[in-house]
Amino acid sequence: MTYSAIPLGIVSLVFGLIAAWYWYRASKVAIEPKFHELSEDVHEVDFNWALVKAIMIAAQQSSALNRSAALWTAAAVLLSGATTLLSTLIAH
Repeated sequence: MTYSAIPLGIVSLVFGLIAAWYWYRASKVAIEPKFHELSEDVHEVDFNWALVKAIMIAAQQSSALNRSAALWTAAAVLLSGATTLLSTLIAH
């Protein structure tokens, strides 16, 4: 690798690590139903709806984090390709 391609490689590495961090966060999104907000005379339908609502919120949060991770990964791949191309062009 030539010295002029090193900064691109470093930025690519950083972008890849950021993407990994977003995917890690997406995998740790918890489903947290708010059962304490239900009334005393709760019915099974209310209980199920609170659970479904919590699952939907967690899925939205996880998908937003996954989207960010995918964009960071795309940037890392593009920079990695540019690094390889620059190294190849300078070497020949």
